Amino acid sequence: MDFSMTMTLDPPTAIVRANGELDIFTARQVSRQLSEAIRSGCLRVLVDVGGVTFIDASALGVFERARRDLAAQEGSMDFVATSPAFRRLCSLTGLDSVFQLN
Repeated sequence: MDFSMTMTLDPPTAIVRANGELDIFTARQVSRQLSEAIRSGCLRVLVDVGGVTFIDASALGVFERARRDLAAQEGSMDFVATSPAFRRLCSLTGLDSVFQLN
């Protein structure tokens, strides 16, 4: 399983970059990182998933939950780079419009 993730916190902004395979196992790490960003006062989260080669529904759900948590605090999550695999699953699930990928 090939996965790496980096996060830069500069409240009120966090930048998250994920590469490789995002699945049920790596989704936990993404969830922890996004939760840490929100707890640190980052209400604007920029996500780069341009290097994601595979993503499953559990990982996509992590992003949706974080987006909802941020919205409840009047924050936002924006995807600044997306891979074909990420866009495809978002399109299949209808989250492309929620994540404003259109």
